Amino acid sequence: MKTNNLIALIAQDAPVRSHLNHMLQQATIAAILMTAIAFFSVIGFRADIDTAIDTGRFLFKFVITIALAVSGGLVMFRIGKPGLSLRLQTWGLLVPLILAVGAAVFELSVMPSSMWAARMIGHNSRLCLTIIPALSLGPLACFITALRHGAPARPVLAGATAGLMSAGIAATFYAANCNDDSPLFVLLWYPIAISTVVATGALIGRNMLRW
Repeated sequence: MKTNNLIALIAQDAPVRSHLNHMLQQATIAAILMTAIAFFSVIGFRADIDTAIDTGRFLFKFVITIALAVSGGLVMFRIGKPGLSLRLQTWGLLVPLILAVGAAVFELSVMPSSMWAARMIGHNSRLCLTIIPALSLGPLACFITALRHGAPARPVLAGATAGLMSAGIAATFYAANCNDDSPLFVLLWYPIAISTVVATGALIGRNMLRW
C-alpha cells in the first residue's frame, strides 16, 4: 500500500514541476516586458548613452546586475519544488557580490583616496533607491503569482528569491539611466535598493506562499 501511494505521489508531482517551470518561464518573459515598457515610457536612457556605452565601468554595471538576476532566477526556478537541493544555486548568489566587490577594490587601488567619498555618494542615490524598487513591483507580482503554482518548502526564502530576481531585472534597466558608473556607488546604493525589494518579497512570500 505504501509503495502504491509513493508511485501515485511521484506521478502527481511530475506534471506539477513541469507546470511550475512553464509558469516561471512565462512570468520571466512578462516581468522583462513590463519592466521594459515602464522604463522606456517613463525613464529612458541617460543623455550621454552614446559615449557611456564605450566605457568599461558603464558596461560592467550590467555584468553585475545580470549576474544578480540570473543567480536569483536559478534559485527561484528550484525553490518551488520540494526536495530539490539549492546548495549549488545558493552559492551562485555570491557571484554578483564578488564581481561588485572586486570592481570596487580595483577602483580604490587606481583612484586617489580624496575621490573615494565623492564617487561613493554619487549624484543619483535618491533615484537609485526609488527607481529600482518601483521597477521591481511588476516582476515581483509575476513571480509570486507563478510560485503559488508550486510548493515552496520555505515560503519566506522563496519570496525573497523572487524579490532578488525582480530587483536584478529592475537594476539592469536602471543601470542604463544611472549616470553614476563608479563601482563604489554600485556597491553602496544598489544593494540598499535591492534589499528593500528582497525584504518585500520575503514578507509577501510568508503570507502568500505558505502551503
